[in-house]
Amino acid sequence: MFRSTLFVITIICSLHSFADNVQDTLKDNSLLYNGTEYVKQFNSATGNPFLPTSIYTGSVRYYENWYRDIELLYDCQDDVVIIRDVQGSLKLQLIREKLDAFDIAGRNFIKLKLVNARGEFYERIFSGRRMLLVQWKKVTVTDNSRTDEFVLRKTVFVLQDGKVITLDRVSDLYSLDKLHQRELKRFYRESGFNFRKEPIKASQYVISQMEAKGW
Repeated sequence: MFRSTLFVITIICSLHSFADNVQDTLKDNSLLYNGTEYVKQFNSATGNPFLPTSIYTGSVRYYENWYRDIELLYDCQDDVVIIRDVQGSLKLQLIREKLDAFDIAGRNFIKLKLVNARGEFYERIFSGRRMLLVQWKKVTVTDNSRTDEFVLRKTVFVLQDGKVITLDRVSDLYSLDKLHQRELKRFYRESGFNFRKEPIKASQYVISQMEAKGW
């Protein structure tokens, strides 16, 4: 799914250097209200393409400005962020190339160019020498009654030394540092998490322990 890129480290450094100062405002002519109308149709009775599933208050870094405490939705099927327009009557799809990061329901998402030049959004779980990220994706599947339903899927991976390492099984965690595999196995046992059931929490615990040791 992912390809290793030489510019991953550069992107991460630029994300860490984001200024927190808001330079724009939420006036009628704000740069925030710049995008296209979100007109996607779906049957809400069988779910929706959003993560989380309801409208939440959050923040976006758009046109290099932070806009906070605004209503937004994240369509993780099409990987787009939607807000209300200035009149509050239409959904406005933000321009991907101008959107660097966003927070929603206490979760932080950043844009990285791991698959295509326009970038994709990933939830940042942990950030240190390594970065633990999750790509969320909703897909529609048809059940026996021929009704399309939304199913949420995730890919957990680590950015380490400029490389993308997908964490499909617990052994992938141990491969992050082959010199300390015995200790990593101990960290995993101490975590109390089952990787198959809770891969994000298990990975976060092990990686945070690695970072604390300076490995």
